[in-house]
Amino acid sequence: MSSVKTYPLPPNDFNAQAAQPRELRRYGLPQRPNPFTHPELAGRWDKVFSRNLTHIVPEFRSLNELLPGIEPRGALGANITTYPHPFWSGCVVHTAPGQTFNWVQGEWSVPDVVPPVTGQGNWNSFAWIGIDGTADVTQIGTIQYVARDATGKVSKGCYAVSEWWPFNWSAIPNFPLSFGDTVIGLICMESPTDAYVNLVNLTQGYRAGFDITPPANTVSAENQIEWIFERPGVTGGSPELPKFGEIFFDGALGGNGLNYIVDAGTDTVLNMVQNNVTVATTTIETPTLIKIAYTGT
Repeated sequence: MSSVKTYPLPPNDFNAQAAQPRELRRYGLPQRPNPFTHPELAGRWDKVFSRNLTHIVPEFRSLNELLPGIEPRGALGANITTYPHPFWSGCVVHTAPGQTFNWVQGEWSVPDVVPPVTGQGNWNSFAWIGIDGTADVTQIGTIQYVARDATGKVSKGCYAVSEWWPFNWSAIPNFPLSFGDTVIGLICMESPTDAYVNLVNLTQGYRAGFDITPPANTVSAENQIEWIFERPGVTGGSPELPKFGEIFFDGALGGNGLNYIVDAGTDTVLNMVQNNVTVATTTIETPTLIKIAYTGT
């Protein structure tokens, strides 16, 4: 598990819109962009933090304890340009020469999942946003899982998760989450070895913020950002992606401060291909809205 630091909870009468920058940082909240120079980003900040949120101190648990056998896929790689990919569908944006990324955001609704085939099995999927280095990746997202036992009984669920590869995924089991909930995630790099993140369930009104640091000798190159739907590995096999309908990443932006901002749909688009079948297809609806649809058989 990653090294994690949590923040004190704001008081019950806390008003983020009226708070000073020092107060926001004390509670792990992002600063509000200037509405005159960046009205769209300020509007997105208001959409999240003008509401009455229930702030929680996140609790972490190894995802393998909850879903045994889950294997992280690791970093995408700094030079990925191939459109078919065996594990990922979504968008990747690489930095301009001499630039780095220090934040990424995205909003999505947790997709319901069903078994893709008949018979007994376990099927898992991740939806995540991330900042990637040459051999590491800082991620937050949600995992959606479904299983069918030998009697035909189907069970399923979802968790909020975080990771700084090569650490494995950590679940946040006390973060309320249900299929269909809309969540928004934000990763901000304080340095190449320190990130603070915010995850908000817009549907239920919960927010968790925390700092994460990487394994020893891991330093983020901050050279690409991603919005990804993933088919994770499983010990002893590599099962099919569960059927999920479709997922949209909205407000899909990243940058370095507010002077260098990029949209998700302006670089590399990945479609997930398994056994020569494209099982998840990415479509650019607008530069900041991407759709990933289940297209398997």
